[in-house]
Amino acid sequence: FGIGANLKLSENWYFSPQVYFFSTRDVRFKTYSLDTGKPGLDAEFMNVPATLDLRYNEIPILFSYQTNNRKFRYSLGPQVSFLRNANATFNGEDGEFKQDFESYVNKVDYGPVADVCYILGKALKGRGIFVHARYYYGLADIFNDKFSADVNRMGYFSLHLSLPFITDELAAKNLE
Repeated sequence: FGIGANLKLSENWYFSPQVYFFSTRDVRFKTYSLDTGKPGLDAEFMNVPATLDLRYNEIPILFSYQTNNRKFRYSLGPQVSFLRNANATFNGEDGEFKQDFESYVNKVDYGPVADVCYILGKALKGRGIFVHARYYYGLADIFNDKFSADVNRMGYFSLHLSLPFITDELAAKNLE
């Protein structure tokens, strides 16, 4: 869920700052071992599958070109993501164990984002629906040195819909 603006710079060019409040990214480990400092508990969750759930507030700043037929919009720009929380779930033989993982994850992720959008201008009585395919490539290491000395960058592909808030006058023009 998020909010954004499309500020028209010229006939085909737009500036689109956005904020997404509930972005989730998952990292899956085939095997990982719990390390709480409690030998009995750690032994139960040694070399087990684990999932890391990362929650971010994402801020992409896109520059967009919209085609003359107003059907496609191509965007590119930077994105900065701020970590809200991080939790790991370890799946052992006798159940699962959840652990706060924030102390192992860097608080900021950043990198370029590319977006291709198909515009359904006549949908919703001319208000339109934007169908997006987006790719993000992280340049920052998401884990700190307490977790891994290797480079661990995050990248993802996403699909989403945008429902623009436009005036009745613009909606009528879209239906022409």
